[in-house]
Amino acid sequence: MKRRIGIQQKFVTLVLVLLVTIGTFIALFFPQRQKSQMNKYLNEKIQVTAQILAYNAQFAIAFDDKDGMKTTLGVLPSLPGVKLALVIDTLGNEFGAYKPDNTYQSLAPTIATLIKSETLASNLKIIDIDDIALYAEPIIWTDNNAQPPKQSVVGKVIVGISRKELNNDAFQSLLIALGIGAGVVILGGVIMLVLSSRLVKPLKVLARAAGKVSAGDLESTVSIHTNDEVEVLANSFNHMVGNIRRALEEVQSSLKKAEEANSRKTELLSIVSHDLKSPITSVLAAIKLIELGDITEAEFPEVGGMIRQSCERMIDLIESLLASSALEMGRIQVNKTTCNGKELIERVAEANSLNLSNKAQTLTIETKGQDFEFYADKGLIHQVLENFTSNAIKYSPSETTITARVLASAASIRFEIQDEGPGLTDEDKQKLFGFFQRLSARPTGGESSHGVGLAITKRVVDLHNGKIWAESELGKGTTFIVELPRNTDMPLAA
Repeated sequence: MKRRIGIQQKFVTLVLVLLVTIGTFIALFFPQRQKSQMNKYLNEKIQVTAQILAYNAQFAIAFDDKDGMKTTLGVLPSLPGVKLALVIDTLGNEFGAYKPDNTYQSLAPTIATLIKSETLASNLKIIDIDDIALYAEPIIWTDNNAQPPKQSVVGKVIVGISRKELNNDAFQSLLIALGIGAGVVILGGVIMLVLSSRLVKPLKVLARAAGKVSAGDLESTVSIHTNDEVEVLANSFNHMVGNIRRALEEVQSSLKKAEEANSRKTELLSIVSHDLKSPITSVLAAIKLIELGDITEAEFPEVGGMIRQSCERMIDLIESLLASSALEMGRIQVNKTTCNGKELIERVAEANSLNLSNKAQTLTIETKGQDFEFYADKGLIHQVLENFTSNAIKYSPSETTITARVLASAASIRFEIQDEGPGLTDEDKQKLFGFFQRLSARPTGGESSHGVGLAITKRVVDLHNGKIWAESELGKGTTFIVELPRNTDMPLAA
C-alpha cells in the first residue's frame, strides 16, 4: 500500500523547504543587501545631519552667535557614528567644531582640501577615507528683506561619520539571525525594516521641515515622539524655528517703527517748510517796507504787531516740534508731586484770560467732590489742560462759553473741557490723537495749528496710567476728558 503523506506533513515540509530557501537566500544575498541599505542610511544620515547643522549655522554666523552654534553641536554626541563636525566661515576660519577624539588629526589633509574647495550643489559628494565618510555642505544665508530674496554662501559644514560603528550593529544582528534559524531571521528582518523605517522617517520629516524653513516658512515645525536622539534633535529644531520667528518679528517691528519715524520726519519737514515760510515771508515783507520808508509813524504799531504775531507763530511751531522730538526720543520725564486739580484748572483759566477776552469768550469752572489732590507731574498735567483749553478757545466762535469741570472720586480725578465749537466728524475721531493730524475744524480767529498738541497730551496721560478721550457730536461742540488715578501710594510710569 502506498504510504500517504498527510496535509500536515506536506505543510510542514513546504514550510521547511521555504525556510531553507529563505535561509539560503539570506545567507547568499542578505549581507550585500544589508550593506547597500546601510550605505543608503549612512548617506541620508550624514547629509541630513550636515543640512541641519548648515541651517543652524547660517543664523549663528549671520548674528555671530557662537554660543548658539555650540548648543547645536552639543546634540552630536548623542548621535551614533558622528566622529567630527566642523563649521567654517567664508574666510576658512573655524566658527564651531565637534572633535571627540583624534579622528580629526588623521583626516586633517583631506579636511583642509574640503575647506579650500568650492562647495557647490553640482559637486556635493561623500568622500570615504578608511572607515570615515566625509561630507561637506554649503551654508547658505537667505536675505528675505531683499526683493527678490537673495542667497549667498557664508561658509560650509563638514561632517564625518564612522561606517564601522554603524555597520557593527547590523552585522551583529545578522549573525544572531543566522544562528537561530530562518524563522528568527524573518522576524529579525521585519524588525530591522521597522526600525530602519522608524529611524529614517523622522530624519526625512526633519529634512522636509528644514527645507520649508529655508524657503521662508517659519510656521513649519515637526512632531516626533521617538524617545531617542532624533526626538531631542526635533525639539531643538522646533526651538530654533521659534527663536528665528521671534527674531524676525522683532526685526519687522523695528523696521515698521523706522518706516513710521521716517514718514513722520518727511511730514515734519513739510510742516516746517510750509508753516515757517508764511510768517518769515510776512516779517521780511514788513522789514523791507520799513527799509524803503513806506511805513508811516502811525502804521508802526500795526506793523510791529504783525511782526510780533508772526514771531509768536514761529516760536509756537518750534516749541511744538521740540516737544514732538522729545516725545519720540523718550525724553519726557515724570517728576511726581502732590497736585490740586481745582488749583490747576484755575491757573489754566487765568493763563488764557487774554485769549478769552480777545474773542469775547467766557470760561466757567465747575467742581464736584471735596478732595482734589492727586499724585502726578504738575507741569505735564498743566500742559494737558492748557492744550485742551487753548483748543477750545481756538476752535470756538466768539461770544461762546467754555466749561471746565473737575470731578473728584475716591480713586481718580477727572477733568472735562467742553466747548461750543463745530464738533468732530467720525474721521476726526479716528485720527484725533495722532501726530501731525489736521482735523476738519479750523481755528475761528486765524490761529495756527500744527497737529502735535493732542498727540503729546495722549502720551502724557499714558505716562500717568490715565485715560483720555473725546465726546462730540458734529455741530454741537466737543468735550475732552482726562481721568487720572490719584496714585497717592504708587510710583508713576516714566
